[in-house]
Amino acid sequence: MALSLAPAPAAERLRVATFNVLLAQNPQGQLAVTLNNPNATNPRRIAEIIQRVAPDVILLNEFDYDAAGLAADRFQANFLSVGQNGQAPIDFPYRFLAPSNTGEHSGYDLDNNGVTDSTVGDAGYAGDAFGFGEFPGKFGMLVLSKYPIVSDRARTFRLLRWKDMPGARIPPGYYSPEELEVFRVSSKSHWDVPIDVDGTLVHLLAHHPTPPIFDGPEDRNGRRNHDEIRLWADYLSVDTGGYIVDDAGTPGGLVPGERFVIVGDHNADPTRGDSLDFAINQLLLHPAVNADFIPRRTGMPVGPNSDLTADFAGQDLRVDYVLPSRAGFSILGGAVFWPAAGEPGAALISASDHRLVYLDLEIEPITGRAEDLGIERENGVVALTWRYEQGVVYSVENSPRLVAGSWEEVEGIAIIVDAEAGTASATIVDPAMRAHFFRVISRPE
Repeated sequence: MALSLAPAPAAERLRVATFNVLLAQNPQGQLAVTLNNPNATNPRRIAEIIQRVAPDVILLNEFDYDAAGLAADRFQANFLSVGQNGQAPIDFPYRFLAPSNTGEHSGYDLDNNGVTDSTVGDAGYAGDAFGFGEFPGKFGMLVLSKYPIVSDRARTFRLLRWKDMPGARIPPGYYSPEELEVFRVSSKSHWDVPIDVDGTLVHLLAHHPTPPIFDGPEDRNGRRNHDEIRLWADYLSVDTGGYIVDDAGTPGGLVPGERFVIVGDHNADPTRGDSLDFAINQLLLHPAVNADFIPRRTGMPVGPNSDLTADFAGQDLRVDYVLPSRAGFSILGGAVFWPAAGEPGAALISASDHRLVYLDLEIEPITGRAEDLGIERENGVVALTWRYEQGVVYSVENSPRLVAGSWEEVEGIAIIVDAEAGTASATIVDPAMRAHFFRVISRPE
């Protein structure tokens, strides 16, 4: 017999997308200038793709960061809010943007070319930054949402040092002790962005690990890519996330039982490419992550290449992911926006070497073991007790097999609340003494 306490919001459908939009531009500030022209070709194509897919929440990779959000303002006003090629405009009233390690200079010769170049915009500057970029904010990230973002609860992990990760895959002997004292694990940043979906909190876990190439035999980028992906895997694991401290100094990973969706260009394919030890499998095989559904190309829904998300010269790969928590969601569907030649939208995809990936999710109750449980069974009567919480109402469900789809509400029972004692209880008459599992569902009043 088992009892669980499960917060159960009203069913809500959510379309979550990730898209490396390839809009990073030199020099610093150029993206905002480009987006001030409503006729700019590639931004129009990017906007039309987003309008065609119409996500509720989307992460944009390679969207240059500026503190004032001018580029984000102009992309919304001049492109997303304007119907492109007959598509309906799309409005994202909420956004999250924050600094990136790309283009933030380290003060050291991180690429070991014998020169420490600290002049913004120089060819040698990018290789000595904490993340490759010719100026601070190059290749940044942007979250756009139709639902409110709970900004005061957002966490960023831009400053976390690589050396503080237990068992980090730092290339032996490549970085000096002084460099390792400041070197950061995240090449851009890692963001935990809480989004309020009609009263249900969803943590959008956004990042963009460095490509596992553009290095030497030391494989510094491949090793870093591996550990950037590992950071989210550790963040979801109580037993491995103790070293994690966010940029505000708050330690620890995600609270167990919270809903999350991991999004981003991970620069790692599960079976192909140059990533170290097929690093993405740290997430695809994580017990808290639901990677069972693989989005397929809209123009090639079947076949060995139907899961690809990026069109790289010489090798196409699956590197862009939307990965929801196993608890709290059911996956209704999803796709990679990649029309075949001649299909509607096919002319748009040349705007980026990556494709937009999305999932349709339905918010479901999270079922987990409750604290302070009591279960007694005697003479055909089952007595359940649990800890009472204010502001919720309860129902009891049972299942003979403890599998999805087998739960049914137990009708005709009274739930007794003792607010002073902080307990709730229910009595179920079960004269046949069948081997049932029980769970308690809580819903906001």
